[in-house]
Amino acid sequence: ADSTYMPVSAKASMLSARVVTTKGGETEWADMRAALDALDTEARSRVADLSAYHSIAYSQAQAGFESDLGYGMDEAAQLRPLVKVHPET
Repeated sequence: ADSTYMPVSAKASMLSARVVTTKGGETEWADMRAALDALDTEARSRVADLSAYHSIAYSQAQAGFESDLGYGMDEAAQLRPLVKVHPET
């Protein structure tokens, strides 16, 4: 999910390409519903009630980016449920 590091998480995500390069520019989407469905009953019950802190500053630092780039870098880490089922989908 996008923007889980923000105080209010996004309702949806969308990708739009106006100009597509012939080299590079790879983007990946993960089917989290399929990932959850692939878990056995025991694994599902272990993660059902877990939460995790989401921090863009932390994840960007792990990727080697500097923390003063904006884009929510100054937001405090947000505690989110590890498994969240969207009420409309």
